[in-house]
Amino acid sequence: MLPALIVTSNMLFAQEHKNNSPMFDKSYRADVELTWQNPHTWGIATSHGYSFGNGLYVGGGAGFIAEFMNYKTKPTFLLPLFADVKYSFFNKLVTPYVSVKVGGYADVTSTKVQGIRTFANPAIGIDIHRFSFEVGYEYQLGCWGYKKGEHIHQVKCSVGFSF
Repeated sequence: MLPALIVTSNMLFAQEHKNNSPMFDKSYRADVELTWQNPHTWGIATSHGYSFGNGLYVGGGAGFIAEFMNYKTKPTFLLPLFADVKYSFFNKLVTPYVSVKVGGYADVTSTKVQGIRTFANPAIGIDIHRFSFEVGYEYQLGCWGYKKGEHIHQVKCSVGFSF
């Protein structure tokens, strides 16, 4: 009976240790995420940084976004550059988190930059081991083409994978 109890407890401990959140490993991390904003804006971004081992991740990233306003206009292509901070609450296989991305978008639709926007994107989400599902609010401010001081408020959803 005692050997069976020892083997079972060791198996449970090993399983618990294997099911910890990657956000609690002290190491370099890379994330890739697919994003959706409004019915007409799709993007991909990657973030690279350091996970401090206590649930905190700090990094920076870049991406590519395509805005398809309607069938009568050409799509707009944007390059975001941003700082990324994320905090996971629990060292478990499934854990909620909060994050914020702050940076800027450059319109690269034509040969010259059409405008610049700054943005802030606070979000909440859930990590399931190396996969992330996130919903956030994005506020944008800037000069964009013919619009000066434009303010944009939108919901942003994303699905990500961590390496």
